[in-house]
Amino acid sequence: MNYAYYKKLQMKELKKNIIFITCILVIATLSTYFIYNDFKEERDKILNSKSIEVIYHEKEGNKVDITKVTPVSDYVGLSSKIYSFTVKNNSNKTVEYTIGIVENKVEVEKDDCKSNQIPLNIIKVAIHEKGEVSDIYNMDDIDNGIIRTVKLKPKEEKDYKMRFWISNDITTTINNKLHYHGLIDVKEK
Repeated sequence: MNYAYYKKLQMKELKKNIIFITCILVIATLSTYFIYNDFKEERDKILNSKSIEVIYHEKEGNKVDITKVTPVSDYVGLSSKIYSFTVKNNSNKTVEYTIGIVENKVEVEKDDCKSNQIPLNIIKVAIHEKGEVSDIYNMDDIDNGIIRTVKLKPKEEKDYKMRFWISNDITTTINNKLHYHGLIDVKEK
């Protein structure tokens, strides 16, 4: 037996395997990087003002759509789809801002659904900061679309979660073709 020949053959195979595995790892790393960046740009839609930065963490950004009219209790509504966002104060002074919900007129016009909107008196919205209990409102009880007014200290940030659902306190039958298009609206005062 030629021990040197087998040793040389074994080293050759080892080098091939190392090159092959290295190529696979490079391709996997690059693919993961590009896929992550692609989804990150989709997910983190950022709005800036003079002092605050708002980062929406869902793919929809600040768009809220209710396309199924399914009345549920508040307990079930509080486990519905989350719209999460972070508000950061990038300035060196305390900033006051409002969190609200407004009609998404562009989407309403695009869907041609002005006459098929869900009545605001049956839409419920919940909002809470990290570590808080959710505050629940009926959409028609919200003054000028403003849910909260908040002060943010310099360089501070707050995380919020919002949920929307149809109240089960409906006394009339609702057409399943109805829907709602809104925008989460964060503005510096």
